[in-house]
Amino acid sequence: MIGSRTRYSLAQFLELHETAFVVVLMNKHNIRTSIEDGRLLTDVIQSLRPTSDEKVLSLLDEIVRTSRDLRARVNPKYRHDERFSDLHRCLQLDGYIVENKKVTQIDPSISDAPPLEDDLLEALKTSGLPDVDEIAKKINDSSESFRSSPPNYNACLNDIRVALETLARAIAITRQASGSPSYDQTKWGVVVSFLKQVGFITQEEEKGLAGVYSFVSPGSHRPLSISEEQMARLGRSLALGMCWFLVKSYQSAT
Repeated sequence: MIGSRTRYSLAQFLELHETAFVVVLMNKHNIRTSIEDGRLLTDVIQSLRPTSDEKVLSLLDEIVRTSRDLRARVNPKYRHDERFSDLHRCLQLDGYIVENKKVTQIDPSISDAPPLEDDLLEALKTSGLPDVDEIAKKINDSSESFRSSPPNYNACLNDIRVALETLARAIAITRQASGSPSYDQTKWGVVVSFLKQVGFITQEEEKGLAGVYSFVSPGSHRPLSISEEQMARLGRSLALGMCWFLVKSYQSAT
């Protein structure tokens, strides 16, 4: 699924071009838009927000295939290069790669799943948990580190690890009651052990949380056949999934 961040990045990229060209390009892919003078960026994103993934991907496919032509239309050229690079990285966070002038889904098996990060951030807003602003900030910081130029993959993983840790600690605080075991809130292993002891998670879920946390922790990576960029994207995706699991479990239990 194409998340909101990618749609905003796409709107920023399209803003580089003349209004008439943008209207024709979007209409060509059945994305209806009406753009008023001086409102190109605003009107484009309002049109992209409700548009189906199929139409957005069709538009993205043409943008990727014709990137040389689009670059020739923009001056100075670095504006095209920077916006196109940002769009590329946003797509990676949604599970797509730009390769050989094509947009390819990294894991086609999750094509019908909603954008995980969008769903997670929305669930955090309505959860009533403490520290949700801090958690959301760390999730967004992780994305910014991945998309920065040059990208900071260590910071990307560190921020998402802190988000996961802070979320688990926030849930643990809400599970404290008279007679519940004491624990050290500063230690990850102790926090997830507490969540297991009070019946919030199972032993297998504790192992899963511990494994993902270790995967995104400093010094846990080994040279493999995949790049540092792919490792960062994978680690961030796993940690986001665990954050989503914790929030949804909390909502179900309250």
